[in-house]
Amino acid sequence: MLLRILAYGAVFVSLVLIGAVVLQFVGGYRRRFIVRTEEKVESLYLGIRPERLWVMTLVSAGVGALLVALMTGFRPVFAVAGGIVGFMAPRFYLNLMERKRRKRFDAQLLEAMPMISGAMKAGMSLMQAMERVTREMGPPIRQEFAHALQENQVGKPITQALYDMKRRIRSDDLSVTVNAIGIAQQTGGVLSDLLLKLADMIRTRNRIRGKINSLSATGRLQGIVMVFMPWVMGTAMFILEPVMMRRMFTNPIGQITLVGIAGLEFVGWVVIRRLVSIDV
Repeated sequence: MLLRILAYGAVFVSLVLIGAVVLQFVGGYRRRFIVRTEEKVESLYLGIRPERLWVMTLVSAGVGALLVALMTGFRPVFAVAGGIVGFMAPRFYLNLMERKRRKRFDAQLLEAMPMISGAMKAGMSLMQAMERVTREMGPPIRQEFAHALQENQVGKPITQALYDMKRRIRSDDLSVTVNAIGIAQQTGGVLSDLLLKLADMIRTRNRIRGKINSLSATGRLQGIVMVFMPWVMGTAMFILEPVMMRRMFTNPIGQITLVGIAGLEFVGWVVIRRLVSIDV
């Protein structure tokens, strides 16, 4: 009897210690998650707090685990995999929004640079030219330029405000432009002519990049088909023959096969991405 009580006590203490370690790990990861996503959420002007995004991430993980568990007969391994996918989904969506916003900003920047150059040739200062851009163009460049002008009005140098904008946007075109503006203001160069030359250079690079993308489009399409076709066919088979396909999730050999397929798919996708990715 005494040994049984001691065994139960040891199990209870072990569970408490494991729970404390897990809670400490989750708390540390939550703090890092909030710090990493706070700047991204602010740069996207989403208007939500990082703490709320953390709650949405946990809910997404729970929903993903539940859906996969229902599909696989409540197999713990696949439920955990579904939870991981659900946990990563909100961050993937944020990254997708950031890439789309950066692409729109780059397109607007090419239109804004001749506008700023023309305004400066007409006698305006750089700040006045940027203010004109905020009046005549839409987001996201209007938001970013307005933010930089607000920082300048409260005492921050316009060059430093532009460097902060470069850090938020993380655009190659903006980085080149801001660096050129900083150098021109330090050395006394003609900024209006420099902006026109930069716009021509960026257009030429984008034209070359477009040709490369068109030449490598076949490889990217093959990679997409290679990655998604097995899972599309598997889903169709699961709908048509659920009893037969359920064995893939319940039988150990089927589970090993699924893990091997996922691993090979990932390796093939990485290889194709490296082959078709050409930096300009």
